[in-house]
Amino acid sequence: MLVAWLVYPLILAGLALGTGLLLERAAGFRLPGSLIAPAGLASMIVLTLPLTLTSATAELAVAVAVALGVTGLALLPERLRRPAAGRRVDGFALACAAAAFAVFAAPFALTGETTVGGYVELDDTASWLAIADWVIHHGVDVSGLPPSTYEATLDFYLRSGYPVGGLLPPAIGGELLSVDIAWLYQPYLAVLAAMLALSLYAIAERAIEPRLLQALAAFVATQPALLFAFALWGGFKELAAAWLVALLA
Repeated sequence: MLVAWLVYPLILAGLALGTGLLLERAAGFRLPGSLIAPAGLASMIVLTLPLTLTSATAELAVAVAVALGVTGLALLPERLRRPAAGRRVDGFALACAAAAFAVFAAPFALTGETTVGGYVELDDTASWLAIADWVIHHGVDVSGLPPSTYEATLDFYLRSGYPVGGLLPPAIGGELLSVDIAWLYQPYLAVLAAMLALSLYAIAERAIEPRLLQALAAFVATQPALLFAFALWGGFKELAAAWLVALLA
């Protein structure tokens, strides 16, 4: 329970933050503080996804994600010594992200058990877990599998070019923590909600001056009923798309 809802989100957030700092250094311009982790998570997916194209490189994805995150975190002290507008850490942004994470986590974490949401409504989650577990070890090639419903599922999705990038973070977390990906799936969706909140916080800054109201606006905007419903039945693409649209904006 603690590994799924505390350790994994913190590790993923740390790797995202480090990768975002590395992106900032490579790009040569300063990102808004609230966008470092969201941009870092997107970069981590972009940089590890090509490794899953072949079985020879698939298992390198975990090492590359860790290397990116750890290398980037070494840049954090330097960035904190040069804060923008006199702020080292924006507490309102952190509070906004933490609150969004808590809202999306509550229906599952408060049960006291590790679980997967909405399975009786949408059993696609089984397919997502199968894809994540397969590509992190073998890439997108399924030619070596004997005929079965498992092989048919993977063949249907992977041969059609189904987007698997959004499934890599829980797959990487499962390998790092030696935990079944199934128990990290709902915490991952809550992390995506936090990344969405941080991205919306940066957008709200252009229209709302008081930081408390800025954080409140981003927090509320993270929770439209339809998006929250997708999280309740285990849809990862919708939360990932919402976060990326806000990040790009």
